[in-house]
Amino acid sequence: MRLDLLKQILAVPTCSRQEDRMVAYIMEHVRQRGAARGWEITTDAWNNVFVRKGGNGILPCVAAHIDTVHLPRPVEIVQQDGIVFGVDEKGRRCGIGADDKAGVFVCLELLERFDQIAVALFAAEEIGCVGADHAPAAWFDDVGCVIEWDCPGRGLVSYTSSGTRLFANNGEFIQAAAPVLQAHGLTRWQHHPFTDVMALRGRFDFSCLNLSCGYYNWHRPDEFVVLAEVEAALKAGEALIAALGCRSYPFKAGAEESAAPMYEITGLQVECPQPVASGSQAIEDDIVAGMARPVTQAAETRPN
Repeated sequence: MRLDLLKQILAVPTCSRQEDRMVAYIMEHVRQRGAARGWEITTDAWNNVFVRKGGNGILPCVAAHIDTVHLPRPVEIVQQDGIVFGVDEKGRRCGIGADDKAGVFVCLELLERFDQIAVALFAAEEIGCVGADHAPAAWFDDVGCVIEWDCPGRGLVSYTSSGTRLFANNGEFIQAAAPVLQAHGLTRWQHHPFTDVMALRGRFDFSCLNLSCGYYNWHRPDEFVVLAEVEAALKAGEALIAALGCRSYPFKAGAEESAAPMYEITGLQVECPQPVASGSQAIEDDIVAGMARPVTQAAETRPN
């Protein structure tokens, strides 16, 4: 896992309707890494970013969103043992938009690891999935399925997103995905608020998933990322894309079904890990104040 890339992404200022700097960063990164290898990158009028690698044919697509709720401002990315968090110019903890910059990182890492893959990075998710709602339909003509990384913590899988079903309980998609999810500890099936795959499911006839990528305390100044859990998300994504392959997994837009789920489903529940020791007492006090309580964030709080 390229820790330097994760830190760079976390440091890029971006928020809904002001994603230009993140778009520019991703465009430059992809051009540097893939121009000589035939990667295709495009943007649209809504600030969505799309990358395609591997030519014609059906491709699996990975996704995240590039906006955050935090107003753009300089932030120092601090690593202490196994966590990463942000500090502003006055030395105070501040949000880093790991919701969903951690997901963006996972997508860009997976782009490096497969010869045939597509990446969709959506703008303005935080204000109602605006980017996903307006993404060009033609770009998705040869997308077989979409896997998004926009769940907090570790081990979470969205069974629904704002009540929208993402896959068929008895379909080939979940039958192929379930053994990988189980093997990588993605076993906490939950009903989640909206994210981009909800909007895509309303428009397109492919199956989707939304998975954890290691961020906590989203939308708050004490937001942080657990590095081991980002790496776990990346490893799970690598195994999942390999298992699903370059094939279509249809699930008609807006479809409902009578088949029962194979697993217990709850509302959104995320338990925060305990803080780690720090060399700076001031920072450690702040971490303890923000993290060292047994928190389960309530179901009505959006993980998007």
